[in-house]
Amino acid sequence: MKIRKISQTDFMDISRIQRECYSEDLLESVGSFSAKLSANSDFSFIAVQNEMFVGYVMALPWIYGELLDLDGVDYSVPVDADSLCIHDIAVSRKARNAGAAKYLLNAVLESAKSRGYRQLFLVAVQGASSYWKRQGFEAVQVSEELKHHLSAYGEGAEYMTRTYE
Repeated sequence: MKIRKISQTDFMDISRIQRECYSEDLLESVGSFSAKLSANSDFSFIAVQNEMFVGYVMALPWIYGELLDLDGVDYSVPVDADSLCIHDIAVSRKARNAGAAKYLLNAVLESAKSRGYRQLFLVAVQGASSYWKRQGFEAVQVSEELKHHLSAYGEGAEYMTRTYE
């Protein structure tokens, strides 16, 4: 398994993996992927196994307690970003038992640590909170305003965080 940073030429493969993993209402456009990568490419990686793209993660420095818009096309990293938001991680069914998700998550964690981010957060969708709990994340109570924004991520979406010492 090879992990490397995402480039602008990877979006068609990312879209393919995304369609395998998410329901229609959670799919994001190539324009949205491009906007996130243009805002900051330091924390977004793709997994390659046997010359095939099998997974990806997109993450951005962000402010804890806020969310990135789902399928947005205009992202700017806030100057007061205090955390790293793992916006999206998806792995093809063919590679789920090969450790692709763990490799991708480790790449993000190492990049976050090396750049001084001690808190990560994400939105667990489609019942994935149990997976994230096994990775050291915990669900947190959110404000009514944030609950409203979470609704765009589907029923049962949970805001989760992980902190380092």
